[in-house]
Amino acid sequence: MDWRQTFENLKRRRPDLAERACRQLLLDMQRRGLVDLDTLDEQIAMALKLVASPRDLDPNRPKPKLPSQSSAALHELALEHAARHLAPEQIQATILLVEKRQLAHEGARLAEDPDTPIPVLRAKVHEFVNFARGEAVAPPEDVLGIRAALVRRLLTDQLDFIAVAKQQIKVSEFGHVLDHMIPTEGNQGRLGGKAAGLILAHSILQRARESGRLQAEYRVPTSYFLPSNGILEFIEHNNLEDLINVKYKPIEEVREQFPLVERLFKAGSLPLAIHEGLREMLEKVGEGPLVVRSSSLLEDRIGHAFSGKYKSLFIANRGPTARRLAELENAIAEVYASVFHPDPIEYRREHGLIDFQEQMGVLIQSLVGRELGRMMFPLFAGVAFSTCEMRWSPRIRRSDGMARLVLGLGTRAVDRTGADYPVLISLEQPTLRAVQRPDEVYRYSQHEVDVVDLREGQFDSLPLTNVLSRVGRDLPQMSKVFSIYRDRDILPMVGIMPQLDPRELVVTFDGLVKSQFPRDLKRMLDILQEGIGEPVDVEFAHDGEVLYMLQCRALSHGTAAERVAIPSDISAARKVFSANRYVQTAQCRDLEYLVLVDPRDYERLPSRDAMLRVARAVGALNQVLPQRRFALMGPGRWGSRGDIRLGVPVTYADICRTGLLVEIARKKGSYLPDVSFGTHFFNDLVESRISYLPLYPDEPGVVWNEDFLQSSPNALAELAPKYADMAETVRVIDVRAASDGLRLQVIMDGETDTALAYLAPPTGKP
Repeated sequence: MDWRQTFENLKRRRPDLAERACRQLLLDMQRRGLVDLDTLDEQIAMALKLVASPRDLDPNRPKPKLPSQSSAALHELALEHAARHLAPEQIQATILLVEKRQLAHEGARLAEDPDTPIPVLRAKVHEFVNFARGEAVAPPEDVLGIRAALVRRLLTDQLDFIAVAKQQIKVSEFGHVLDHMIPTEGNQGRLGGKAAGLILAHSILQRARESGRLQAEYRVPTSYFLPSNGILEFIEHNNLEDLINVKYKPIEEVREQFPLVERLFKAGSLPLAIHEGLREMLEKVGEGPLVVRSSSLLEDRIGHAFSGKYKSLFIANRGPTARRLAELENAIAEVYASVFHPDPIEYRREHGLIDFQEQMGVLIQSLVGRELGRMMFPLFAGVAFSTCEMRWSPRIRRSDGMARLVLGLGTRAVDRTGADYPVLISLEQPTLRAVQRPDEVYRYSQHEVDVVDLREGQFDSLPLTNVLSRVGRDLPQMSKVFSIYRDRDILPMVGIMPQLDPRELVVTFDGLVKSQFPRDLKRMLDILQEGIGEPVDVEFAHDGEVLYMLQCRALSHGTAAERVAIPSDISAARKVFSANRYVQTAQCRDLEYLVLVDPRDYERLPSRDAMLRVARAVGALNQVLPQRRFALMGPGRWGSRGDIRLGVPVTYADICRTGLLVEIARKKGSYLPDVSFGTHFFNDLVESRISYLPLYPDEPGVVWNEDFLQSSPNALAELAPKYADMAETVRVIDVRAASDGLRLQVIMDGETDTALAYLAPPTGKP
């Protein structure tokens, strides 16, 4: 189109912008020395037959006011001079640029107004993106303005996040996000921390790909976003406002009330706008498993990630639309209810966030994987870290990064589940494993697989042998995932191996760690760390062909402890216990109490209810003992999900005030510590600055002061009288009373892989 037609069209639609285009042409020509404004003034005066008096030329007097028609004359002169001095395409670009800039300003204003309906904002964002593509590029300041406004409106008002996101997330990418938002009745909600982290990470990696800094292929699963105001509308719609202040109740009352709260939420219904929006979404995505993830406003922030505090649920999404919609809405209601669970409430109290009005966004994603044997699951999944805060070998550097890998869904990589162990790898030294001996490799491996079972229409954990029998040889890249455990040796899978016995397969990922994968993953993590300005952790899944990023957040990390030498002059009588495996550098000074659940006592408990009562007793002690002045010692895996015989089934609210968490493994028992670096459970310990130590008391050379630990008076009945009946299993040692005023000092030296707990006078150190 000729520039004159473009200008006349603009003048007819937006005369104000036509005038602005003329002014811009004048500025451009003046900047290039093509016109002089004083000369133009004379031309305007001549055109309007204005005569200047001598006094008008006095530099000490204001210049005379120009008549209103002078503006029109100036604009006509601007067009005349532009036609004379500028190429037609330059004039066309300037006219289009003025309108493009106006669209940016309008988009920013709409984004800044919290009452702007999402459809209106979506339309304006797309109008800006699609206007004059390839012909007009808005200046950087206008682009940054609309990006920052969209970040504040949709993602967060955290200034550090905005500073990064406005440089990385394109307006067109916000348009894609707006296209995938589920409508609500109001307009004030944001997408929540989990969604915000994923959107930002995807943009950072896209910019790296565009600049050639990242060659590895990756994707993000199809994602839809239910804004955070949805939970407030749900609560009002179901007359549940009386639950808002549950968070201020004592934690025991919160715990007792939560089962009812969850039932009330799951019996409720979603408001009509959300209901219809979810129906439209399901019609677009069709059938196939979905993941319904929490994405609260507080989630995934630096220093308080809320790891595993809120629900993420898997649904089959098969069958008629009405059934799929009911299944999805039930999952969303359960995610909403998790806001009132005692764990996140206690977590918020510990981190000074209890008065914040927590709102829950929901991130709905297509499940990554492939359908095999009437199951749906990724080939492998896991969680990866740009830095390695907790190292299982002194040879590993903090900068190496690490990953936890599992076959199937990644839940087993981030949770302490049953008797399973993921594969831990250092990304820069992937062959340096946490366990080396073949029998330990097999013992500390994955024996169950998390899948969505399409026959049963639900998430399930199945024995590895069952999964392999259902899948057969259709599982891709088996040689990258499995090794063979035969004759007490670990052998690589070679060729087709027609006589393969599934019972001999062990998940090692030996083939994968020898491929390009660890280096590609580390490169992605380094780019994300550089872009965000903080170490990061990423959850991912791989379908056998492509890596999918599921989540990204700033990595939880505590302050690095200075190394302190273990004293060599402690008498045997004052030594309480020692350790020599998987030791981290830390010190726990002046501990006043020691809570011990001996594995031998725990193993003799007659029932599941008795084991659950042990957890409740520990939770009660956690509330009354002085914060960070006591140690918790217990069997195997604190906080284990699934088989609670493997460890006391506590949650974060039961252990959050301790200073040291010890996991005990006895040779004659089945309790094995989980070196669970990177799990949600371990992230809690790091964020709360709780030291962790695995203990093997039956190994040669290890100190275990049986007399002090078993013969000291038990203060359980005094401190938690409600649980006095558990005194045979739960021992509470008042260290001061049992040692004539001494305290328990614990020195952990990761460099030498040794730790010692001993009795000594108080140091006064934290």
